[in-house]
Amino acid sequence: MDFEAFINQVSQKIKVDFTSYKQKRVKRRTKNFIKKHNLSDYKSCFDKIKTDPQFKREFLEHMTINTTEFFRNPDNYKYLQEEVLPKLLKKHNKIKIWSAASSIGCEAYTIAIILNQLGVGPKRYEIKATDIDSTALATARKGKYKPTNLKKVDQSIIDQYFTKENNNYLLDAKIKQQVKFKRLNLLKDDYETNINLILCRNVFIYFTKEIKNRLTQKLSQALTDDGILFLGNTEYLLQPKKYNLEKLYTSFYKKA
Repeated sequence: MDFEAFINQVSQKIKVDFTSYKQKRVKRRTKNFIKKHNLSDYKSCFDKIKTDPQFKREFLEHMTINTTEFFRNPDNYKYLQEEVLPKLLKKHNKIKIWSAASSIGCEAYTIAIILNQLGVGPKRYEIKATDIDSTALATARKGKYKPTNLKKVDQSIIDQYFTKENNNYLLDAKIKQQVKFKRLNLLKDDYETNINLILCRNVFIYFTKEIKNRLTQKLSQALTDDGILFLGNTEYLLQPKKYNLEKLYTSFYKKA
């Protein structure tokens, strides 16, 4: 079995289209995974994916996991807190926020913390977070984090919203209650509409140009007329007007 046959069959088995990802990265990570588990080739890896549910989950996590943390790129979250959210809240009685590809929930919970810091009551917003990885979603719902997930967080925020337990940090229950998690495949599933703020951070970097364009179009269509798309720091749109968007600030695009 060669790599192309392997990745096509794995995509069908796991129901994640790895052919839409940048193939050099997929091939490199697959080889690392095979080596880590002392397997001989692609066929032996696929056979184990078919027969071992735990191994199958590990493969998915290895291929899709992203580095994530609270308040990642602090300048962006400062702009969000001082400019984006106040303007949206001034214009709308209630705002809809979606954290796409939310991983273990750090970014969605960061938004909830910021809204609490702004003194905004939970009746004025809803936060939904989605990811393709059910294991990541289960971790997010628990709200238990490692110190590395909080390395960009001010101590005053940690003291207010987290409780230290051994070498972990437990998120305050009232913040956890403000985010609803569900599984969603960004490539295949339909999106909700009339969303005021979408976080889709550090996702585009893994996909081919064609898939990135398709995702951007879908995300733009999901926004309200004045909605905001918040990307990762290394991600940018060369022609935002093509998607009815205009650049506001580093990583921020507004529906135009």
